[in-house]
Amino acid sequence: MYNPKLDVKLMYPVSKYQQDQLVKEDNIDAVGKKLQEYHSQYQEKSKEYDRLYEEYTRTSQEIQMKRTAIEAFNETIKIFEEQCHTQEQYRKEYIERFRREGNEKEIERIMMNYDKLKSRLGEIHDSKMRLEQDLKKQALDNREIDKKMNSIKPDLIQLRKIRDQHLVWLNHKGVRQKRLNAWLGIKNEDADETYFINEEDENLPHYDEKTWFVEDINRVQAEDLLYGKPDGAFLIRESSKKGCYACSVVADGEVKHCVIYSTARGYGFAEPYNLYGSLKELVLHYQQTSLVQHNDSLNVRLAYPVHAQMPSLCR
Repeated sequence: MYNPKLDVKLMYPVSKYQQDQLVKEDNIDAVGKKLQEYHSQYQEKSKEYDRLYEEYTRTSQEIQMKRTAIEAFNETIKIFEEQCHTQEQYRKEYIERFRREGNEKEIERIMMNYDKLKSRLGEIHDSKMRLEQDLKKQALDNREIDKKMNSIKPDLIQLRKIRDQHLVWLNHKGVRQKRLNAWLGIKNEDADETYFINEEDENLPHYDEKTWFVEDINRVQAEDLLYGKPDGAFLIRESSKKGCYACSVVADGEVKHCVIYSTARGYGFAEPYNLYGSLKELVLHYQQTSLVQHNDSLNVRLAYPVHAQMPSLCR
């Protein structure tokens, strides 16, 4: 039934994890256990997403191969139909001629060749039909996989946010990295996987897009802006690649660039990590996480927005 009082759009979905967003406990061990639970859930969801993405990629490739095969079948069918048409044009004439000559053997050969040609054409048609049916089913299955991936994405983002809130709380309480790593299941020598947050999360300059998003500049201008800045200094700009953005970041004393893809699933540096609902979400995540997982030469975090205050120690 229509209710005129409900003239409103459904714009802001509430995740099933929303109720647990705030850190409710005031005990370090209890919060640590919660962190462990949320991190475990996040890892499980990530594995599920990765598995689905691998399946989606594999089936997408198979679908493309089948489409190519169907095109090849169409070309083959065209050739066989032309041959059948040619034989039909001249068959009657040749048969009558050989009949007058009393050459039954040649007549039999012509009829046999024609029947073989028609039979082969029928086989190709049947093979093409089976392939089209397989393609239709696989395309439907792939759409279902895509739906599952899209349904997992909000939970992934929400779980990561909740996990990070617990990390922030524990960091504020002065919990040592070694203890955090134990809850997160990270070996202490794995420095690249650190989740330590050095600053008050809510006071990060990263929350202000004006500190890092720079419109209407190209690659060279970005390098000029970042020249002389410390490792981790960065900016986000529009990419020369249509529909994409670019991250320019200082790593090992040099300005380097990487594409940020804008997809139906979200923003990210590469699949299956195009999960972020906005550029700000992406920036906040990689403020804590190294880019090395996407590029071996970028063992750096997005630490210092270009228009924010830089650390005193610069190169």
